[in-house]
Amino acid sequence: MSRFLDTLAERVIIYDGATGTNIQSYQLSAEDYGGQATEGCNEYLVLTKPSVIEEIHEGFLEAGSDIIETDSFTASRLKLDEYGLGALTHEV
Repeated sequence: MSRFLDTLAERVIIYDGATGTNIQSYQLSAEDYGGQATEGCNEYLVLTKPSVIEEIHEGFLEAGSDIIETDSFTASRLKLDEYGLGALTHEV
């Protein structure tokens, strides 16, 4: 935490952007999401299509981001259960 605060005292720290919005630009198929039942579960892409998430994060770094957040905006058991993925909460 000290390094973070030291850096913050020196300059603005840049966070990444909207991962979900960037995912939409890929126009992924149901297959990319692991099937129709899990289509639209962006968090599951870390397991079904990790290259997309990596590419998005690399783009943020190339754009100057200092901090990259995980692709886990709604990765709670409750939300993942809606897709039948609750048992994979830890992996996601």
